Amino acid sequence: MAQTEAADFSRIGFAGALTAAVSDYQAVGINPANLGFPQLNDLYQYSSPIEGGIDRRKRQWALTLAEGGFTAHSDALQRGDLWDALFQSSSFNFTQEQKRQAAEEFINRGLRFSTDVILLGASYQSNAWGGVALTIRERIAGTFQFNESASRLAFEGRFFDYFDSTAVNFRGDTVGYARNPQRYSTLFDGTRLALTWYREYGITYGVTIVNKDSLRVSVGAGAKYLQGYAYLDAEVRSGSLQARSALSPLFGINYGKATSPSMRMGTGFESVGMGWAVDVGITVQFEERWTIAASAIDIGAMMWDGNVFIAKDTILNGLSSTGFANYNIFEQAPQVTGEGNFFQWEGLTSARADLPARLRLGLSYEYSKRWRFGADYVAPFNRAAGALGEPIISVGVDWRPTVWLTVSSGVGTGGNMGPFIPIGIMASLFGGFWEIGIQSRDVATLIIADRPILSLCTGLARFRW
Repeated sequence: MAQTEAADFSRIGFAGALTAAVSDYQAVGINPANLGFPQLNDLYQYSSPIEGGIDRRKRQWALTLAEGGFTAHSDALQRGDLWDALFQSSSFNFTQEQKRQAAEEFINRGLRFSTDVILLGASYQSNAWGGVALTIRERIAGTFQFNESASRLAFEGRFFDYFDSTAVNFRGDTVGYARNPQRYSTLFDGTRLALTWYREYGITYGVTIVNKDSLRVSVGAGAKYLQGYAYLDAEVRSGSLQARSALSPLFGINYGKATSPSMRMGTGFESVGMGWAVDVGITVQFEERWTIAASAIDIGAMMWDGNVFIAKDTILNGLSSTGFANYNIFEQAPQVTGEGNFFQWEGLTSARADLPARLRLGLSYEYSKRWRFGADYVAPFNRAAGALGEPIISVGVDWRPTVWLTVSSGVGTGGNMGPFIPIGIMASLFGGFWEIGIQSRDVATLIIADRPILSLCTGLARFRW
């Protein structure tokens, strides 16, 4: 299944718990209610980490440029192979034996990735009327999950034993064909290919509605307008094929002889869909130490109206390809949309698709100014492209060894990843005005090669005053 856990994770300064802890613009897409709680007095060092003195002040304004990160993980590849799939660090092509081995590795397994970057984020939080945030985000997510037939077809091509005969076509190409051909919906049950790319423009507001000595309650909501640049959702489930595609002309996809009333010509990077979404949340704080929170994120839909195609459930027969030449699935996978390959397409005027809505629950306990503990639970509301394949549960701790440095870590599981150990570090410089940080979703990947999780989240231009 598809998943977008990086979009629920890439916030510097928080390793295992976000829902009850994030504030300012970082609350967008996590829990809008947290904007209702202005940053409480905190400890910072004057001027720089090496100078003396402690200042206590509130941080009402926050601004960032290009903050975020990516995550990629696979239950089929080893760490080095996943790195090669992402960055093409080696240039060799598979031998036929290596293709057969790759096909075995991907049976009922796959590769998933997601990217979440806040291109611009700004917020202001006030004790009098709450907080507001404006954000522009880039969100990309994808999943490649193969059953046995899809895996062997992808990597072995016409040498897959489904093709029990060969012939030579008019171009002189050797073509494999089956004397007992079957439909895609029969061959590929359990396979899913999904890709989404959105640019999101959001405005979010949170306000405190109860403010007593030992109890504070805040609620919040956000509205988001989305431009869509890529949508592919092809799945065979319970013997039924459902496959739709809407991709920007930049991708240069070949749909064979198919035409569409929504065809976009050229090679430009242009939007092929638009949509709206809302986030809602509530946060309750007790004694300024315990915080519980809940939110519903990305409730909405996209309307794709450019280069929209739907795949037919036809018989698979006739393939000249010898299979993927390497692990660069991102480069090789678009072959599935071409003439004479896996799918045959017909055009549509438009197509509606739900957004990957999800539920978040969080708990946080601030033991002291140096220690904070928390837990998060994230679960999908639907099976839309980009949705979580399974819930994610994580716990984390933030430790502040000095007034200018925060170290975060934790442990979690789910999201089709298995166990993971996040780690992060953030420094507050010049009296807390400038914050820089870096973190990884899973430090264990540096030691263990199986089920790798490659991730990086950075924030180098985060300012608070």
